[in-house]
Amino acid sequence: MRERLEAIWAGFNEREKRLVGALGLVALLLVVAMPVYLLSSAIGALEEDNDAIELVLRDIGRAGPRLAQREAEAAAAEARYDVRAPALGSFVEAQCATNNVAIQSVTNQPEVQEGHFRRRHVRAQLPGANLRAALHLLTSIEAAPYPIALERIHIEHFNPGEDRFNLEIGVITDDRESGGAAGSGEDAGVARPQPAGHAGPPAP
Repeated sequence: MRERLEAIWAGFNEREKRLVGALGLVALLLVVAMPVYLLSSAIGALEEDNDAIELVLRDIGRAGPRLAQREAEAAAAEARYDVRAPALGSFVEAQCATNNVAIQSVTNQPEVQEGHFRRRHVRAQLPGANLRAALHLLTSIEAAPYPIALERIHIEHFNPGEDRFNLEIGVITDDRESGGAAGSGEDAGVARPQPAGHAGPPAP
């Protein structure tokens, strides 16, 4: 085999020998360079993956306090359902009395069952309310330590030129089926009219 190759090589002229030598050199470089290239590519890919992982971990670290805050807020919101809101009609009357806002009537709306929660709902008519007192009333309702929210606020000017307004507010609460026992049911009846210009008494 060797003798045959030597014979073939001897039959080449100088130009063909140089061409074969160049091809051999290229093949040798490919054999040597290919593993180096593949290894470098693999190392580069690993470095990119490490950089991406490091970036994700850095983002998670930065998001940690924000995620903890969201979890704390969610836990606080869920904890509000541990204490059942009192009868909404009496609650609204008590808040009106505290904030010196006259209440004309409170009307219970139909209750709605939503999954494991029962929604209670009342509408209240507040005639001739002072704007500042009305704002304090709305703030105190929203700040109550119960799962209570304002569902509706409708305002009409009581007398143009005076700081008096007729308000209609809707107040809702959701009772969790396994909630606490603070407060009991809605007030009996659908509507309880109050004398105009006189706030209802606080609930007992």
